Amino acid sequence: MAGKGLEMADLKEIKRLQSLGFSNRKIGKALGIHRNTVNKYLEAQNQAPVRSEKIINPNWTNSVDWEELRREYLKGVALNVLHEELFSEGKVPVQYSGFWKQAKKNLNLSEATMVRVFRPGERVEIDYSDGIDILEPATGEIRKTEFFVGVLCQSRYTFAEFTWSQKSEDFLTSHVNMFSYFGGVPQVLSPDNLKSAVTKAHRYDATINPAYTRLAAHYGVAVVPARVRTPQDKAIVERTIQIFQRWFFARVRRRTFTSLHELNKCLIEHLEIFNNKVHRIFRKTRREMFLEEVKSLRPLPTSPYEVSVYKKAILSRDCHLVFEKNYYSAPHKLRGKELDLWVSSSMIEIYFGGERVALHGRRKKGEGLYTTNTDHYPEAHAAYADEDIQSILRRSKVAGSDVDKMITVLLTGPAPYRYFRRCQGILALLVKYTREELNEACEVGNRFNQSNVKYLEGVIRMRKGVQRKPEQAIKRKENPNLRGVENIH
Repeated sequence: MAGKGLEMADLKEIKRLQSLGFSNRKIGKALGIHRNTVNKYLEAQNQAPVRSEKIINPNWTNSVDWEELRREYLKGVALNVLHEELFSEGKVPVQYSGFWKQAKKNLNLSEATMVRVFRPGERVEIDYSDGIDILEPATGEIRKTEFFVGVLCQSRYTFAEFTWSQKSEDFLTSHVNMFSYFGGVPQVLSPDNLKSAVTKAHRYDATINPAYTRLAAHYGVAVVPARVRTPQDKAIVERTIQIFQRWFFARVRRRTFTSLHELNKCLIEHLEIFNNKVHRIFRKTRREMFLEEVKSLRPLPTSPYEVSVYKKAILSRDCHLVFEKNYYSAPHKLRGKELDLWVSSSMIEIYFGGERVALHGRRKKGEGLYTTNTDHYPEAHAAYADEDIQSILRRSKVAGSDVDKMITVLLTGPAPYRYFRRCQGILALLVKYTREELNEACEVGNRFNQSNVKYLEGVIRMRKGVQRKPEQAIKRKENPNLRGVENIH
């Protein structure tokens, strides 16, 4: 019973047993307490009976105004300060630990919470967590995934899917799939403050990502992000992720998935089971509650939404901007300006000042290809008069005759800016190689009508390799498994 106070009945029993001649050891054994506790009590009785009576008074809690203490506590007064005041006034005869136990009972000091009540179809909370790893069969590489979850707050009906990333394109695609799964649209979306949703976080006036704004406008839904570092603003989805992870992730922990499609197919099967499980608090399944809430969801738009990612890019001097290592043209009058890009899976729209100035088909990432509308170039005579073209031509003359010949041919024609960037690349080779080496390569290029920068650099390297000294050549070691020429008949 170490650390536990004695009840009034125990104290009276100690006195009674002592009067009968019991030893302290026998009293402790009879009452289930340590003999040292009996010693301390008896010593206190003999030394200071008045103080002892004060300590053992079990009714001190009745003399404390707990309502007043609660009001003070809610104003921000620390509990230990309140104890010190009451202890000095003699209203609390126990130390802080004992006072805290009683205060916890009488003041209800557990953290205050607010029960949020949602109307049907009012809100969807959205969040991410770490997903399940996927094995690439061809390479043996382990790839990470992200786990997207959206929960209807009134019915707790849940949608989830795995994606490769939290980037805008994956984030928006998950929303389209979520609305399709729900079969309707709520009034409010409540995401976290990731960059795909919020470009600039703020407690009261966050800046929503333009691509997310466009999706919200298409579906007619409002976006109200959760406050930064405030998980209680989306407590429903946070809790749902925890429950689902413990249930689904544990079930598939021994499986190895080799594609995102395979993983999501398994997830959808388990998602149906999850939504048909009885909710611990509501005593109904999520699907049963959803069948009532779905009546309050707004219908899906008649036209499907095509996911578009928003980017910014500066139009270069050659009338092209760069996106995913490919080049797309825009009107020459906008050179040096920052343009707005709306990129879908198949198209790239280029805007300036809210007006669309160019439209191109989207190429595969990293091909380094040009997509050019020749109408975007200035007229030939205007281009030749342009200082950029003249500057390139002046530099080519200084570089050498073969270099000048190649660049002059490239800049001759109805669209001289078409090869402007290539000419810059040719002249940039002078940083790594000499004038003689570049002119020799350009002479070969002019002969075979090849002006690609990589081709010219390859010629230079090849010619350097031809001049390698014999002793620098790599010799193959003798292989005992080869028969040798003398053994061939």
